[in-house]
Amino acid sequence: MKKNILVDIICIGDELLIGQTINTNAAWIGREVNKWGMKVRRAISIGDDPKQIQSEMTESLQKVSIIFITGGLGPTKDDITKKTICEFFDDHLIEDTATTQRVKDFFQSRNLPMLEVNFLQAMVPSQCDVIPNNKGTATGMWIEKEGNILVSMPGVPYEMEAMMTETILPKISQRFELPTIFHHTIMTIGVGESFIAQQLSNIEEEIAAAGIALAYLPSPGLVKLRLSSYGHVDGNSFYTVVKQFSEKIETLLGDIVYAQSDISIQQVVAQLMRENQYTMSIAESCTGGTIQSWITAIEGASDFFKGGITPYHKELKHSILQIDPEILDSHPIVSEPVAQAMALAVQRLFKSDFALATTGYAGPGNDNTDVPVGTICIGLATPAGVFSKSIQLGKNRERNIRMASLHALNLLRMSILNK
Repeated sequence: MKKNILVDIICIGDELLIGQTINTNAAWIGREVNKWGMKVRRAISIGDDPKQIQSEMTESLQKVSIIFITGGLGPTKDDITKKTICEFFDDHLIEDTATTQRVKDFFQSRNLPMLEVNFLQAMVPSQCDVIPNNKGTATGMWIEKEGNILVSMPGVPYEMEAMMTETILPKISQRFELPTIFHHTIMTIGVGESFIAQQLSNIEEEIAAAGIALAYLPSPGLVKLRLSSYGHVDGNSFYTVVKQFSEKIETLLGDIVYAQSDISIQQVVAQLMRENQYTMSIAESCTGGTIQSWITAIEGASDFFKGGITPYHKELKHSILQIDPEILDSHPIVSEPVAQAMALAVQRLFKSDFALATTGYAGPGNDNTDVPVGTICIGLATPAGVFSKSIQLGKNRERNIRMASLHALNLLRMSILNK
């Protein structure tokens, strides 16, 4: 019979606690095990402390079926996970000859000398099943104890990910009959979580009564709505019900819904450009090339993206974009007339159908002008004409650049859809 499998994720390393290394492993493992039908109870980062490691392992073994541990399996003295696991399970280390040979081959293939410490990579707890590492030298370990499983992996992300994908997740699926978890994501842009929750308040109970969980996942400028079913329904039943609710949600929220899947606004713009055989160009001042970077990260963007420039200084708005000096002198550099002039100029320069432009004060300063910090003006030139939009953001520079870029792309999306 299928049952819900709870897992804990324990990431080991002092570097995680002091912010020297960002813990991407927990996020990746969480996403992957969820796809396979498991639920994460907790994910924690702890230091290179044997007592704390053993304490967290004791806590986890009492609450979950599987513990995923990353980090501390290298050849140096601060890599203590293997020894700590041995002490915890009252075990001892033995040589795994297959790992010894694999490590030798690893160094030989790279014309590197194999040091004495590298031979320690082949020493593993006698009770473990070895998980081969085809991307590095630190072997993984699978230990079962009274029906529970502990899996220890290296902290190097691409090594850990390969172990999980090639060996660990398939092995877990053979060991347990896992329930299926279905998700459907609705992407919204431009409004906050509280506004969306208010709009959906009348159907939240209806969604819950159908056995579907609705989650709000906000980030600057975006809110993901995730509809999930944890259990034993088949995919067709889930998506039939979800289709009905997603249509209701889109009706209630209107244009702020930009996709019925977990994709970025730039991917949606790319799809619209290709479908309509449009081209675009970009002139960015305050966003400093962010929008261009997002667009060119899309494979095949040259199908629709003609190019862009970043005329950050006022003089370049005239010398490169050829904007009339009278416009630049008679209006603040952060103003809608300047944003419109930039959009028209880059549209003309690249001979594109659409052109976006941004000018603003991303913060924390505003060049001692009367225009408030966080003021962003977006210009959009279309085949039918030019228009603009102003938004007022806060004083966080990084957040303002991201928000301005999202608003600009959404303005372009809405213009194409409303043609």
